[in-house]
Amino acid sequence: MIVSEYVRGLKNNYVRIRELSLPDERKYQYCIMKRGGITGFLPFEIRYIDSDAYMYYDITSRQNISTLYSKKPLDRQWVTAFFSSMKRINDEALRFLLDPANLIWNPSNIYQDLKTGNFGYLYVPYLDDDNGMQDMMDFMVSHIDFSDDELVRCVYSVADQYKSGGEAYLREKVYSDISVLVSQGVQEKAEAAPAPAPEQTKDLSESPEPAVRKRDMDEVYSHAERIGNGFKGTEDRPVLLKPPVNKGAGKNLNLNSKKNSIVTFIKRIKEKDRHSRGGYDFGELLTRESTVAEESVYSDSFGDEDAEGTVYVDLTSGDDRRRLKNERGRTLYVLGEESCVIGKQADESDLVIDEPGISRIHSRVFQKEGEYFLEDLNSTNGTFVNGTRLRPYEKRILSIGDEIGIASSVIYFS
Repeated sequence: MIVSEYVRGLKNNYVRIRELSLPDERKYQYCIMKRGGITGFLPFEIRYIDSDAYMYYDITSRQNISTLYSKKPLDRQWVTAFFSSMKRINDEALRFLLDPANLIWNPSNIYQDLKTGNFGYLYVPYLDDDNGMQDMMDFMVSHIDFSDDELVRCVYSVADQYKSGGEAYLREKVYSDISVLVSQGVQEKAEAAPAPAPEQTKDLSESPEPAVRKRDMDEVYSHAERIGNGFKGTEDRPVLLKPPVNKGAGKNLNLNSKKNSIVTFIKRIKEKDRHSRGGYDFGELLTRESTVAEESVYSDSFGDEDAEGTVYVDLTSGDDRRRLKNERGRTLYVLGEESCVIGKQADESDLVIDEPGISRIHSRVFQKEGEYFLEDLNSTNGTFVNGTRLRPYEKRILSIGDEIGIASSVIYFS
């Protein structure tokens, strides 16, 4: 099994893998990888530290997909993009006479650029170990969007056929199976699109009409008023129905023989997953911590003690949840069982801090076995705990009062 670790350079972040023996850098694969410039391959170099050799891969401004998709499902667009990238990276390896079996497919070692969406892969020359493809299949099965029935059937079929067919299935058939998702997507868009207006034949002998025809606006207004009066309420308005999905599409996935073993399993997982995924906790920037209850009779502070008045209710009493606060003591985020991702990209972060020095997803705070941890998410400018900088993806236990430094922002754990 490949064991990798994260290190921070002066300007770049790296994932590195230790070579068990000193490499012969004159061999072809080492020479090609050091030369670089292969599309989709992460930049590669070999460094020697205390007589040990390490392969360094530059992962600056990228996130591994196991972290990136820990709280959101993989939709149809992502799955098709990933398999399309898989085909391109395999073809690229063959073009340079490299062995595609040496590509690493473990989801914690596949990196995606949030800005471009492009994938970056590790290639380990002369790999003599598991390349992690089974881990990738398990990751996809457990993280796909279970609201998309066709996607579920397709991904489970791919995972099942990989178990029986192995690398041969990935080379020969997986792309044709995945192409069903692409064709269905195109068909659904075509069905949803409005039909083009029929072309009007025109008598060329007639004089050309002006670009804009003058209309009787009084007639248009009165016609619009008649239409509007026809609907007395929103319940009477016509409903735009979604075009029916082609149930026949995807039959070439050859699932009939596995109906009992796969479809039943899908339904069971699907119901369970929908329950657990019902509402992703993407967090709120501001959380109400107290409220007031107004009584029917007002009384000021100098009135009778027994008179009715405004009662202050402190909802934070007895609340042992931890919080992230700013320097002025204002609560930025109330922590729960779900992790809190901190960054400046709104659709990827729970706590959004829009500053130039903060990465799209910069760090996260999460709970495990009763402890809270801070993890750097391969940020460009680093994450600090009480002034100590964390390595990329390093996790550090938080204590009450700890100061978290994120670029020029300071957050307190309380």
